[in-house]
This record gives sequence, structure tokens and C-alpha cells, in this order.
Amino acid sequence: MLQRLSDDAEFHRLVDTIYEAVLEPAQMPIALALLSVYAGAESAHYFVWDKHTDTPRHGASSGWCQHCPQPGHCNAFCKDPELLSAEHLEAAPADAVTLIDTPDMRVTMQLRTGDGASEVNAAEREARLQRVLPHLQRAARMQQRNLELNELAALGMAGLDTLDFGVMVIERTMRVKYANAWARTMATEDDRLSLDDGMLRSADHTHDGALRNLIEHATGSMGVQGAAGSWMYLARDGRPVPFIATPLAPSDAMRSAWATPLALVLVGNSEARSVMDAGVLASLFGLTNKECIVAARLAAGETLQEIAEREFLSLHTVRVHIRDILRKTGTHRQSELVRLLHLLPSVDLERAGAATPATRRRGRLNA
Repeated sequence: MLQRLSDDAEFHRLVDTIYEAVLEPAQMPIALALLSVYAGAESAHYFVWDKHTDTPRHGASSGWCQHCPQPGHCNAFCKDPELLSAEHLEAAPADAVTLIDTPDMRVTMQLRTGDGASEVNAAEREARLQRVLPHLQRAARMQQRNLELNELAALGMAGLDTLDFGVMVIERTMRVKYANAWARTMATEDDRLSLDDGMLRSADHTHDGALRNLIEHATGSMGVQGAAGSWMYLARDGRPVPFIATPLAPSDAMRSAWATPLALVLVGNSEARSVMDAGVLASLFGLTNKECIVAARLAAGETLQEIAEREFLSLHTVRVHIRDILRKTGTHRQSELVRLLHLLPSVDLERAGAATPATRRRGRLNA
């Protein structure tokens, strides 16, 4: 049985449990039980009211009390029609506290006091509640923010699963933090690749080494700052499948000394083509705008001399650009670069800023 919280150690135990419940809902009934004892109440209840439907939200974040068999399945307060009525909530009884009130929902906490005498009088109960209240409100805001982030993440993941190319986020240890549906399907259908136990592996030692080298290079674990690179994988049926890795840098708000370096890996689909402007090439490989244009023109079949004329560059400058493009993309020859670019979604030269798009040039030649 829980003892009264009569000193700072017990108060901090209560506060710790409140914050633990933000990440682990199973801790919420324990936090409410501690709160009811601390405030000298018969029980404490917590629930989320959906303003759009005028009903409690269902699921693991709908309501709790200290007697809940499991989070979101309260047999007392959360099932009480009188206490859950909109009229009751609008009336805001003295023993109910609104922790969050937004256009979408209201989070309410309520203490129930029994008929029997309590060792905590009304004035002391109010003082104790006011001491805990800022932590309850902060925890409720954290829960709301977590809910919003989870919803956004779910929408983002659903969007990635609709893509016709693979997307993976991989740690330097080759542990896959995320893989969309296309990437998982590709690994399942190719008997040399696997995502077993959350690790990206290849049964072919040469391939496995190439993959590890690609990820280590992108995450910066080879002693240098992370950089983009590519590797051409030949599937069982002979189709070339490009793996493109680029560093996935956390936002400033998420940086920490213990953050794990991550690589964003795009797995090309040679059977699908779509339009991608040069800004994506710049993001993937760190190409400059002029390098993006040169790469796109090369992929369109233009010679170095034609590229120089169309972009008003010297032949030497074009060769320097191509040398830098090969280095940044992890390719070694022009033919390898062209092959990689053809397996990527096509590049819109006009949006890239080319002086004379190759498509227009071809139109004039055929005229």
C-alpha cells in the first residue's frame, strides 16, 4: 500500500513518475495513485476530452485513474457519464483542474475526496495540489506534443511508403532505423540482401563490404566528415540498382554529444522514372548548381565540347566540373556517372537553370 508523501523525497518521487508517464503510459495510474495519497484524496483521475465529438478520446491516451486495469481502460471516472458530460466539464467544479485547453481537446485532472476524514485538510490539499500542478501541466503539454509529432511521423512514413524507390535511414553500425515498403520488398525478393534483426546485410562478402564502406563514408566514421557517395548493385536478374548514401544531419535542436551518426540511403528503381530538379542532386551529392547542369547535360548525351558551348565555359572548366562530380558521386568514369544518372529520376534542365535545355536543342536539330 502506498504511504503518504510527507516530505520532499516523496514529492520528487511523484514528480518523477509524472514525467515517466509521458513516455510510458503504464506509469500514469501509479502517478495518480501517488498524487491521491499526497493530496489526501480518495482517488485521482485524468482524461482527454475531444471537443469535436464531445466525447473522451479512445485509446491509450483517453483516460486513467489509479484503479485502471490498463491505460485508457478506466472502470470508474472514465466510464462515468455524469462526470464526462460536456455540461460537467464546462461547469469546472472546484476539484477539477484543466491542464490543457486547445481548440481540439481539453486535458482534465480531477481529485475525488471521500466522505471519511482525511489526514490532509482542505487548505493543505490545495497547497499540495498547487505544488504539483505545474508539473502536471508541463507533462500534459509534453504528451500533446508527442501526439502531434507521432501523427506527423505517421503521415511522413505513409508518404514514404508510397514512393517507387527505396528509402532507408541507417546507423554506422548498419542498423536500419527505418526502411520504407519498397526497400523492404527489394531486400525480401533478393536472396543476397537481408534486413534480418534490423541489420542491412549481403550474403555476398564483396557486396557487404561495399555497403559498409558506403555507410561508413556517409556517416563520417572513417575519420572524415560525412559525405555522399554511391554504389551500383547488380541484382540477381542483372538489373543495376544504385544505392546513394548521404549524411543525415540532425537539426540543431536535436544535436547532442551522444547522437548516433546516420546516413540517408536512397535505393533506385530502374523501372520507374519521374521528374526531379537539380536541387535534389545538390542535396544528395553536394553538387553546385553548375555541376548539376553539367551532370544533367552529360546524361542527356551531350559531348564535353557541346556542354562547354552551351554553358559558355572552357573545355578545361567542364573537365574540372566533371572531375569534381565524379568525386562527389563516388563514381570513377564518365560512363559510370551517366549510368548512375540514368537510373535516377530524370533532371529538369530548365528548373536547374541551364542556359539552353537539351530538349530544346534536340527540337531545333530535328526541325
